[in-house]
Amino acid sequence: MEDEGPNYVLKMVALGDGAVGKTSCIMRYTQNSFGESYKATIGTNIAIKNVEIEHRPGVHSTAQIVIWDLAGQAQFARVRRTYTQNAEAGLLVFDTTRRETYDNVKNWYKEITDGSPNISLILCGNKVDLVDKRTVSKEEAQGLADELSLSYFETSAKDGTGVDDAFKMLAFQMIEKFFTVNEI
Repeated sequence: MEDEGPNYVLKMVALGDGAVGKTSCIMRYTQNSFGESYKATIGTNIAIKNVEIEHRPGVHSTAQIVIWDLAGQAQFARVRRTYTQNAEAGLLVFDTTRRETYDNVKNWYKEITDGSPNISLILCGNKVDLVDKRTVSKEEAQGLADELSLSYFETSAKDGTGVDDAFKMLAFQMIEKFFTVNEI
């Protein structure tokens, strides 16, 4: 008989410049869909996904992940601070075809860790399906992730590459952090 782990409700945020694909990654993960047209997020959107994670052999946990999709435009900075408080995890997303979005990752990292210093984060380089337009290499992005002590995932919301893996890793990290804190 397998041991059933506890259930969790986890708050996750998605941060990054406008039009990097945060909403598209969330839609791919929660609905397995992709919208071809771009509509900027105004303030915030919320999506929910239920997942099961085996975080130890024979120990499964179910988690409801509440994903806060936060607008990347500067005028929403004050609103973002409110929504990032008490978030357990976050995706820092940049567009591999727009170098300036990569160059801004450290600013996003500082914004989120200033308000939530214990948050679990991963870095996602999105739009890897646009191979010919790429301006940020995988090695360069991995180097930044290593510098910030983050896991790095290459994703494409359009074709689904890496999206599930990124979200699953983040959920796993949140649950493991919970177990580590409570075992002390």
